[in-house]
Amino acid sequence: MHYNDDRYRLNVEFDARDFTLPADELTRMQRSLDPVGEAVRDYPRADLQVLAIRHPRSASYHVEARLKVPGATLLTGDHDTYLDSAFQRCVRKLVHKVEEHKSHPDRRAAEAADRRAALDSEVVVPEPPEPGPLGRAVAAGDYQGFRDALLGYEDWLRRRVGRWVQRYPAAQARVGNGLLIGDLVEEVYLNAFERYGQRPREVPFSNWLDGLIDPSLREMLRHPDEEHENASLVRTLRDLSPAERGATP
Repeated sequence: MHYNDDRYRLNVEFDARDFTLPADELTRMQRSLDPVGEAVRDYPRADLQVLAIRHPRSASYHVEARLKVPGATLLTGDHDTYLDSAFQRCVRKLVHKVEEHKSHPDRRAAEAADRRAALDSEVVVPEPPEPGPLGRAVAAGDYQGFRDALLGYEDWLRRRVGRWVQRYPAAQARVGNGLLIGDLVEEVYLNAFERYGQRPREVPFSNWLDGLIDPSLREMLRHPDEEHENASLVRTLRDLSPAERGATP
C-alpha cells in the first residue's frame, strides 16, 4: 500500500510479506505513524518504507523501517510475537533517530572519519553507570537523556561493535559503503532504551549491552529493497557457515 500524508509531506509505503495485513490493523498502523510525521514536518519531503514480515516457524513478526530525509537514510527494525508490539517499538526508535539526526546533522561524516581508529584499541569494559538516571530517562521517554547517561560507554561500545562486525566478512565489506559503525552503535542504544525495563538485574549492564550487538547488526542489514536490488545481506548472514563467520571476538 502506498499513500502520501500531505500534513507532513511524508510519502509512505507499506508492505506485508507471508501474511495478509487486515484493513483495520493497517489503519491503526497509519495512525501510529503520526509521531514520525511530526518529527519530519520541517523537511521538504520524507519517504518512509515499512516492511512487516511474518515468520511461521517462530510464530513471530519482524518490522523494518527505512526513512529517507534530505542528507540521510535512517534504518531501524524490531521483532516480536505480536505485530503491533514490533511495529510500535520500530516507530519509537525511528522517531529517536530522526531527532538525533536533526540534533547532529554532521555526525555521520565525523563517524566515517574515525571508524578505523575505533577498531584498533583494546576493548575495556567500563564500570556501569548509576541506574537511577537511566530508569528515569526511560520512564520519561527521554532518549537523549538516556544517551547522555551512557557517555562512558561510547568508546567501549564503538570498539566492541567494530570487532563484532569482523565476525561477518560480508558485513565488514559494507563498512563505509552502506553500513556505518556509528549507525550500528546507535541501533544498540535504541534497542537498550526500548528493552531497559526487561533487563535481567543479575546480568551486568555491560554484558547485557554487549548481547544487543548481534541482533542490532542483523536489524541494520535487513533492508526492504535489498532482495529487489540483489544485494541482500539478510540472506548472507543467515546462510553463513561457522567457517565463513570467522572466530568469535
